[in-house]
Amino acid sequence: MMLKATILLVDDNENDRFLWAETIKSFGYVVQTASGGKEALQLVGKLLPDLILLDLKMPGLSGLEVSQKLRSTPRFRNIPVIMLTSSDDLGDKIKGFEQGIDDYITKEMDQPEIKMRIEAVLKRYRQSMDSNPLTHLPGNNAIQFEIAKRLENNMSLAVAYCDLDNFKAFNDAYGFMEGDRAIRLAAQVLQDAVEQFGNRDDFVGHIGGDDFIFLTTPQKADVICRAALKAFESQIKRIYPDHDVQRGYFVAIGRQGKKEKFPIMSMSIAVVTNRNRPLTSLAEISRIASELKKLAKSKTGNVFVVDRRHGDN
Repeated sequence: MMLKATILLVDDNENDRFLWAETIKSFGYVVQTASGGKEALQLVGKLLPDLILLDLKMPGLSGLEVSQKLRSTPRFRNIPVIMLTSSDDLGDKIKGFEQGIDDYITKEMDQPEIKMRIEAVLKRYRQSMDSNPLTHLPGNNAIQFEIAKRLENNMSLAVAYCDLDNFKAFNDAYGFMEGDRAIRLAAQVLQDAVEQFGNRDDFVGHIGGDDFIFLTTPQKADVICRAALKAFESQIKRIYPDHDVQRGYFVAIGRQGKKEKFPIMSMSIAVVTNRNRPLTSLAEISRIASELKKLAKSKTGNVFVVDRRHGDN
């Protein structure tokens, strides 16, 4: 099961608090409630919620004052806050944004819009907290969330694990700045291929180092892989000195501590799908992908391997 986001709902009106809680629960979130700002600040440290829905007008500590205290506390400053208000006053909204409010929900909004706004804020929060600083792609938390979401909803799924062959030797030979260029290139060709040949809701993530992942449907996986590998093979040569490209290899220190010849960097992709058999967990996907990666890396050049086995094999 996908881990559900926990939302802390803060409203001093008991009836409103009950109605808001039931609405948010109907969206599939876990809801904890507080009847005022002081109680909310006490609960935040225990719950560390994924998002706070905060009533603007409350006795004692107002919503803006609670938000100000959260933003001044390093442990809590990144928790997203959506303000609940019956007011559509621009001045209130400006003050809220100045205090770090991420969005507003008014009590006149219909449920689909409320759900959309909550989802949008949570998505931005996950991506901003988890994105890779080099490629700006979503990281491991977002990757796991996206895979879990697709598994939970029984969606048609292809999970493609991608990494670079001979990257460490290249990084050692030419330095980390050139290594960073290669990683950014890999990220770009994967994004371009997915954008051009994939589906609207496909996903590209950066696991770390020279390891990437993209999520698509089984019908799109092959064409995306071919496009990405073709682009990488063509463009990676621009990073190397001309003499290395001409001779087709570069020299670096190998694992035995001696100089060795290494081929021009290439990309290997292992694709796990639920086309022929069900996938039930991230652990299962990782296990199958590990087997496929060994197969892909046993081949030379830019290669992708797709798991086409059936469940009884």
